[in-house]
Amino acid sequence: MSNVTVSRWVAALVPFAICAGLVACQGLAATVGPAEHPQNAPQTPPATAPASGQATDEPATAPSGSPAAPATKQKGQGEDPRLERTRARTPRPNARETADAPAAREPADPVQEGAIDAPPPITATPQRLDFGFMLPNTNARGTVTLTNGSTAPVTLLSVTPSCKCTTITDAAGVTIEPGKSFVIETELSGAPMQGIRRSQLKIIAKGYARPINVAVQGEVALPVRAVPAYINLVGERARAGETIIESTDGMPFRVLSVNGKTATVVPQEAPGDVHARHKLAWSFPEGEAVGDFWIIETDHPSCALVDVRIRNANPIKRPVLRMREYRINAGRIDPVDGVRIEVQSKDATAPFDVVSVKGGVACPVTAELVESHQEDEGMVAVIQLKPLPDARGFFADTLIVGSEGKLQELDLFGTIRSKPEGASAPAVPVTAP
Repeated sequence: MSNVTVSRWVAALVPFAICAGLVACQGLAATVGPAEHPQNAPQTPPATAPASGQATDEPATAPSGSPAAPATKQKGQGEDPRLERTRARTPRPNARETADAPAAREPADPVQEGAIDAPPPITATPQRLDFGFMLPNTNARGTVTLTNGSTAPVTLLSVTPSCKCTTITDAAGVTIEPGKSFVIETELSGAPMQGIRRSQLKIIAKGYARPINVAVQGEVALPVRAVPAYINLVGERARAGETIIESTDGMPFRVLSVNGKTATVVPQEAPGDVHARHKLAWSFPEGEAVGDFWIIETDHPSCALVDVRIRNANPIKRPVLRMREYRINAGRIDPVDGVRIEVQSKDATAPFDVVSVKGGVACPVTAELVESHQEDEGMVAVIQLKPLPDARGFFADTLIVGSEGKLQELDLFGTIRSKPEGASAPAVPVTAP
């Protein structure tokens, strides 16, 4: 073969060799990854392992040379993106309204070198601040007096409550002279739902390693309270039991109905149906639909309805507007004049503009928005509930309120009756088993 022919063959094969080389290089790059081609790798700092016990927000990376872990589906991946926006703007309901929320983060006790391993020589009076019964959504106020019984001044480093439901006088840095006292103003906020609220004041003084603790508590209750304040049907608990209702003022009363039906009263020693304390039997057979409330109607002048929450497996209603409370106990509603109620939203930025009852014409009352205004704790709607002609007795429905296109459903219940004057015969008979 002539030299000219060989040159022609070489020239023809060169393009094919170049293409094959490029393909091989690309395959090699895909195999070895960017770490072996620093000129093509993104300029990111190398990941460093956190120190023992140190948290990090950086994603974990596999060691060099180890096989890549299979990709895992992240939360929300592959879903409609509108779902994430809904999650972001829809607040979760508060854990049970009666729960006492702890402080966001209780501050650590100050470190004191050479402190005495004992509490300070201070006497707290009272050692337990008990506010007794508190009406729902009301605050109770009291004082705790700290008296220095030693011969040297005592300086307070901190006085902190264990619950956000408690506010106190700022006492940090206060020095109590020998034989002198300092008064801490204490306020316990009431919850919408009934139950006991507990808190504790932790008092720390300079030079003393141990604190002084003062218990603070109160029971949120209507003038007629239920004991216990709820019925628990969650899990494998009994589906039948008894609940005691009693007046906190000692006034005798009658039980008119339970959820609009005849109440089952457990017989007691004293004859008659007018007592300051009643025991009621309840039963929820397996498979039977259970509501969220067991509502007792009485003829007590100051407490027409006692709402007992039922803990059950029903799904929790996800709120659209963050409300102060999600159930409205309208109490006794006058057949002619009706009653005015208020609802409050903690995050509504515009006045309420929608008010209605879900039951429509089937509901014995109508709801009318009187006015809406802003207060320190949120937007308030004043609503007039007006009974329909000839409507009487207990009812339960859903109240719908709205602001800026957001609609919120609230449990609503009441009883349409004239206020009793003295002893009156019950409209619904009460029978004993």
